[in-house]
Amino acid sequence: MGEDEAIDFESLKQTLVFWNIDDYPIPVDATNNLGPIFGDISKALHLMGFRDGHMTVWLYSEQLNYDRKEVGEAEVIYHYLPQSMSYSAALYKVPAMTLYMIQYASNIGPGPVNLLVIAKPKRELHRVLQCLKSRRHNVLIVEPPPPDEKFLFSVDSLLENARFLGGGKPRFKALLSHYALEYDTSQDYYVKIKEDVSKTVDFSERIPTVKGVRTAVFWDAVDCPFPLSSTPDEIYHSIASALVAKGFSARIKIWAYLDDDKKGSWRDVLLGDKTWASRIYFLPGGDKASRRIRMLNDMYLWERDSSRSTRSYEASLVLFADQFKDDAYYVHMLQKLLNDRRCDLVLVNPTLDINKPETPEWPGLLLDKGASCESSEDEDMNKPESREWPPGLLIEGGSGVESSEEPCPEKHKADAAEEEETPEKLPVYRWDPITLMYKLKSLG
Repeated sequence: MGEDEAIDFESLKQTLVFWNIDDYPIPVDATNNLGPIFGDISKALHLMGFRDGHMTVWLYSEQLNYDRKEVGEAEVIYHYLPQSMSYSAALYKVPAMTLYMIQYASNIGPGPVNLLVIAKPKRELHRVLQCLKSRRHNVLIVEPPPPDEKFLFSVDSLLENARFLGGGKPRFKALLSHYALEYDTSQDYYVKIKEDVSKTVDFSERIPTVKGVRTAVFWDAVDCPFPLSSTPDEIYHSIASALVAKGFSARIKIWAYLDDDKKGSWRDVLLGDKTWASRIYFLPGGDKASRRIRMLNDMYLWERDSSRSTRSYEASLVLFADQFKDDAYYVHMLQKLLNDRRCDLVLVNPTLDINKPETPEWPGLLLDKGASCESSEDEDMNKPESREWPPGLLIEGGSGVESSEEPCPEKHKADAAEEEETPEKLPVYRWDPITLMYKLKSLG
């Protein structure tokens, strides 16, 4: 399909607009009045066939190392964001907007919604958009202008530069047969995806359907390395045995994330050209910051694709990583995943004294001493007698968890008291029940 080929298109779904203002800054003359820009975006979408009549605009900045002046500017922009019958908008400073693409595209329905992305192409952004496209979302991206030109937010500019992911310019034409497909929810909620053992489950498409009690493991294999002396099959069975011994389901899938930019590391020694039959998937994650973003995105894709049931806490998600507990934003997003999915979410922190993959105790020692427990925000589930191991959310490591099958409520209180006495200099986020998102407290 050609990039400039016109495609007949019509959609009655809501359109979500994600605008990275670091990549495409707000024009100086529009800082205090974004109404005309939003009006032009809405008109352009209408001409391209997005006919729902309402769009939601999310403006994002990923620059967290800002000073007071920048916060002040952000507050001015936020206060002047216009709201109308045809659109709404809000500004957020977050580490990555891809997570919210997954969250909103998954929660608004029934059926897939549309996305318009105004952001420069990046590896993880492109991957997430491909993932959403494979789940039947219409993904529209704005091509960047030449290096010596500024992006214009006019109707003509948007019509010229906006293309479907994969190529083609949408132009409105009534497609009556398209309506039924748009409102057909069976493909999203009731379809069963069979597992193909010849394929790596990398979230590029809907993951195989697994019902009932199950365990999903997300493992940062750089922060928490695997033993070089073991084969991938042996690693899988060691991890599975340790989890089953703690009361987790034996139906286990493991995703291990690597720094694919490093050469000559244990990755090459361990993997090489070997093949294995165990259900452990090695995925490229990039550097430390990139791995954290991808892992959380994949956890939300896992949540989105997981089968729904009336039983709570039948699925357990176990995260082995050393880079989530010290950031308020990521702790909040993990807690939200726990509450939305109503699953057991366990975070194991591989501290130096237990991060010894070649020892006979590995990986059991990681589970014994690499986690402390904090239960769900659900009040009923906070009662110790109402839960069995594994506990709700384990957000800190290195303090020790006994090998018994009982939660540790006294440990919860001690950890909470310690946190209050030792405040950390972290970005302060708060939950906004109106937009269903976390945003910086300074944004009002």
